[in-house]
Amino acid sequence: MENSIGLDIGSSAVRAAEIGIDRNQRRLCRFAQVGLPPGAVIDGEVVNPGVVAEGLKRLWAEGGFSSNKVVLGVSGHRLFIRQADVPALNDADLRSALKFDAQELIPIPMEDATFDFQVLDRDGDTDGSGRSSMRILIVAAHRELLRGHMVALQAAGLEATAIDASPLALMRVVPPTDPESGVEALVAIGAELTTVAVRQGGTPRFIRSLAVGGSKLTAGIANAMHVDATVAESLKRGFAPAGAPQLAQARKAMTTELRDLGEDVRATMDFFVSQAEGARIDHLLVTGGAAQTEGLVEQLAGGLVVDIRRIDPFANLVLGDLGLDADSLNRARATAATAVGLALWAAEPPARRMSVLPGDVAAARRTRRLAAVAAAGVAGVAGLLVVAGGAELLATHEARNQVHSAQAQVALLNSQVAKLKAETAIHDKVLKRRTMVQSALKDDVDWVRVIKEIQGVTPSGLSTPTFTASRATTSGGAGTASSGVGSLTFTVTGSGGLPAVAAWLDGLQSDHSLQGTWVSGISVSPSGVVSFSSSTNLSTQAHSNRAQAVSK
Repeated sequence: MENSIGLDIGSSAVRAAEIGIDRNQRRLCRFAQVGLPPGAVIDGEVVNPGVVAEGLKRLWAEGGFSSNKVVLGVSGHRLFIRQADVPALNDADLRSALKFDAQELIPIPMEDATFDFQVLDRDGDTDGSGRSSMRILIVAAHRELLRGHMVALQAAGLEATAIDASPLALMRVVPPTDPESGVEALVAIGAELTTVAVRQGGTPRFIRSLAVGGSKLTAGIANAMHVDATVAESLKRGFAPAGAPQLAQARKAMTTELRDLGEDVRATMDFFVSQAEGARIDHLLVTGGAAQTEGLVEQLAGGLVVDIRRIDPFANLVLGDLGLDADSLNRARATAATAVGLALWAAEPPARRMSVLPGDVAAARRTRRLAAVAAAGVAGVAGLLVVAGGAELLATHEARNQVHSAQAQVALLNSQVAKLKAETAIHDKVLKRRTMVQSALKDDVDWVRVIKEIQGVTPSGLSTPTFTASRATTSGGAGTASSGVGSLTFTVTGSGGLPAVAAWLDGLQSDHSLQGTWVSGISVSPSGVVSFSSSTNLSTQAHSNRAQAVSK
């Protein structure tokens, strides 16, 4: 039985699944996951390799995996999966041609990308031209996306035998239904990233990653209830006594975020339907930790008439002794899909396996193996020469040539390692500078948007001839109630008397960017002209998205 380990590096945790593969069955031997602090992985990219490496070391120590060789998964906006119709060529010629001709498919320079492909339909008139052509699936990843992953793996003492696209791994977990049964949409909702993958009859037709996930729901609860992220995450997952008032408050607090997340996913599926004439979504399969949030699946479906199911990544596996109790096993079902799919990469026929492992990394490994073999061979030859004596001078000369060749190859490898270290140092400097900019923009307030929102909720008949605004210089620590990120003070005048004051309060309290609105100094004339002062604090939702834009 061959064992294969799939490694999923997510925004909130690292997860690995080890599967034993033979001709008759697939056995889940081990599964483990270890949490990551916020910011270590953003939009699928490793921005803090050191922190991720420490998480991977813990994962291997706790999981007891049998090998340090893994099939690594990558996802995000710098991973591209496309279908294309191309002239019928053999694999070698097609790979060479794609190095120059894939620019129309991949929106990055090919010299900055590493790619692989799979033939979906060979020797058919797929483009309608009458010429012999074939349809391929091409996967490409930006080298910068891979660099952070590879640095983290190396620091953790792990080695990637292949790098797979996580959306394709997700499809591998659920065997395709009958091609006649319709189109399936697989939706995986992580902490920071949501993947939507559409297939028909087992063939991928559309894949897109959205930079939104369960952390948005957690932030909605934290802001509305003035609790830290850890407490908000527990409330989101329902970790409180049934019927507790905090649960009801949490569900209400994330109503808007639930709706927005559902609309984002449905808009993505609607885009696919609009591009694929006559197509419709017949089956909706969901997974991911955030997908367990009450009401989220219904929001994803919206008004669609579809068959909705949760993905069980263990359904087609024989479960070994995982050392997990029933509750832990059920929680693992919600998050293990990608890791299981990556481990099943080894079970695919060779013609269907795709890997975006950079060619220079693979070449360096071959060089190291060759140097080790050469060194062992030289040692063996030298031993025989000692026994045989001076009569084997010719063999000695041949051994010396082999040593020189091995030394040259080792020198070449060392130069490649030095180049990689220099590039990694530059990359680290860029990351540090980006972190500095993000830190500077952490508390940045989008004043233009806030003022427009206030204008939108100001009752007719009232005006604000003067106002002052200020941004807080410090924020409350974790676990404490914060007074907000800034404040606004208005002088308000207009008609309508006291009802106008109440309408003003109702309007500002409905704005999620504001909190703690109050009024003072109310004056009403006999004719109903009213004037008063009003102050309000800015919540964290008043922050701008400039820090997030820098991270992208």
